[in-house]
Amino acid sequence: MNQLIINAMGPDRPGIVGQFAGHLHTNGANVIDSRMVNLRGQFAIIALIEAGEEAVAGLRHSLPALAEEMGLSLTLIDAEAAPHPLRGIPFKLKTYSMDRPGIIFQVSDVLRAHAVNIEELVAHQDSAPFMGTALFTMERRLTVPPNLPIRALRSEIQSLCDSLNCDVDFEPA
Repeated sequence: MNQLIINAMGPDRPGIVGQFAGHLHTNGANVIDSRMVNLRGQFAIIALIEAGEEAVAGLRHSLPALAEEMGLSLTLIDAEAAPHPLRGIPFKLKTYSMDRPGIIFQVSDVLRAHAVNIEELVAHQDSAPFMGTALFTMERRLTVPPNLPIRALRSEIQSLCDSLNCDVDFEPA
């Protein structure tokens, strides 16, 4: 089986997921991992599919035409097997705060300094009328190196979040 990473983006409308997923299914592909989201009227799809060699060749030919018909920009990338799985301890990190520039960078920089791998990051702004401003929520799935003292990392993250006026949850996944 071959794997292909598909990245497509364009104006949102009802039926995008069904039309796109239907095309993949009809052409012999199985979606094994995906993220799809409407970002202020632009719909983004990132998917890892698996299919036989002929099906992947067919999709390489048919997906650009489908994307054009749907008004999507498209990128296709051959997925290569990871050289080795990253060793470490899975953690979840979630922050809640009033929105302000730099939160993603500052928290990411602490994690980078300790060689913590960010496997997934989801961030969004919500209306929070009780606060008088927007609420910013960020969730991350992490792999923490096995030799990194969790207590020290937790303390550094908590200290940063205190300075940013963020509430934080940091726990094993």
